[in-house]
Amino acid sequence: MNIGIIGLGLIGGSISLGLRKHNFGDKYLGTDSNQENALHAVKLGIVDEIIPLQDLLLQSSVIILSIPVDGIEKILPNILNTITMDTVILDTGSTKYDICNRVYSHPKRSRFVATHPIAGIEHSGPISAHSDLFYKKNCIFCDSELSAPDAIAMAERIYSTMKMRRIYLTSKEHDFYISYGSHLPHVISFSLANTVLNRFENEEDIFHNMMGSGLYSTTRLAISNPETWLPIFISNRKNLIQAIEAYMNHLEIFRNYLKNKEFHKIDQYIKKANEIKKKYV
Repeated sequence: MNIGIIGLGLIGGSISLGLRKHNFGDKYLGTDSNQENALHAVKLGIVDEIIPLQDLLLQSSVIILSIPVDGIEKILPNILNTITMDTVILDTGSTKYDICNRVYSHPKRSRFVATHPIAGIEHSGPISAHSDLFYKKNCIFCDSELSAPDAIAMAERIYSTMKMRRIYLTSKEHDFYISYGSHLPHVISFSLANTVLNRFENEEDIFHNMMGSGLYSTTRLAISNPETWLPIFISNRKNLIQAIEAYMNHLEIFRNYLKNKEFHKIDQYIKKANEIKKKYV
C-alpha cells in the first residue's frame, strides 16, 4: 500500500514518521511546493521519493493532504476528480467547515475523510517533524456520515496506529470549539508579542534581563508560521471574532478592577481562573 503525502511540513512529516515507525504501509510518496521541504523530507526519511502531484494521486492508495487550509479548499475538488473509488484521502486542516462545504456535493465525497489531528507546535517544516508528535493527542473526525465506512475505517487505523484518541463532531461544531481552544490562543500570543515589541523594540537589555518566564510561555506561539495561520484566521473569521470579543470583555473587566481598586474581585477572578486546571485532569 502506497501512502501519498501532500505537504511535507511538521504535520505531514510527523504523520509519515509516526506511521513508518509502526511499519504502516509499504512506500511513502511525497510532494511539496517548497523544494527545500521536499529535499529535507527525503533526507530525513519522511518519504521514499518526491514525485509530481498527478503521479502521486494515481500511485497512492491513501493520500494525506497536509497544506494550509486555503490550499486544501482549493485543491481538494481536483484531487477527488482524479482519484479512483478505492482511494482514501484525508486532510489535516485546522478548520473544517469551509473545506467540507467545498466538496459537499462532489460525486466522490465519500472517499474524503475530514480530520484534524490536534498536535501542532510553534515550529514548522520537516526538520521539526517527529514520530511521536501525535502520541495520546486528540484527532477530530468531522461530518463522518458523509464518508464511506471503509474510508473512515482506514483513517481510524492511521490515527490509532499513532495512538491518537478519536473524537467525532460536525464541521461547524469543530470550528466553533477550535476558535477558543487553538485559534484564540494564537491571536493572544501574536498580540502580546507585538505589544511588548512596540513598547521595548529598541531596548535589547530589557528583553535579556527583565522579561520573565510568563512572557516567554505566553508568546511561545508567536513564532508560528504566518503562511499557516493567516488562512486559518480567514477561514474561521466569524467564530474567531466572537472569541476575541469575549476575551476583550474579560480584559476590560480586569482593567476596571484595577482602576477601581477592587482588589478582592481580582482575587476572586484569579481563583476562578485557577479552576481551569481541573478541566485538564
